[in-house]
Amino acid sequence: MNKDKIFRPIVNLESDTAKTTTGALNNLLANEYALFTKTLNYHWNITGPRFHSLHTFLEGQYKDLLTVMDDIAERIRIIGETPHSTVKKLAGAMDLSERNGAGLSSNEMINDLFESNMIIQEEIKDITKKEELFKEDPGTEDFLVGLLQKHEMMSWMLKSHLD
Repeated sequence: MNKDKIFRPIVNLESDTAKTTTGALNNLLANEYALFTKTLNYHWNITGPRFHSLHTFLEGQYKDLLTVMDDIAERIRIIGETPHSTVKKLAGAMDLSERNGAGLSSNEMINDLFESNMIIQEEIKDITKKEELFKEDPGTEDFLVGLLQKHEMMSWMLKSHLD
């Protein structure tokens, strides 16, 4: 057995593959952090006649996203690598843009969260198309498919508030 493989919790996972997978997961983690922050921001700043229902709805969304971030970081540790763990590192890897919730209508906030979820769905799909990453790591592929399903559900719920 290769010495590198002995120290990884996933059998037969090559170091280069682990590092490539971790890079993709860290970028995803950064975007999840951006979406979490944006959702929390909107939760704090939502106003209008739907205040209570949207405030409560967004609380559920940001709590779900906190769990998602924890799960991604733990998956990175399972692979035997280290997740981005500082705001500076996460901000440097983010693709999603930040928006200040002050002054936005509730529909603008919900639409922004919907669009951000759609971007994350595309990111997950792009990662799962890289079959070479999952030859010896089907657990991460399965994890990503489950995460995609969570974002599809979140997107549907957000879109339902806009119809």
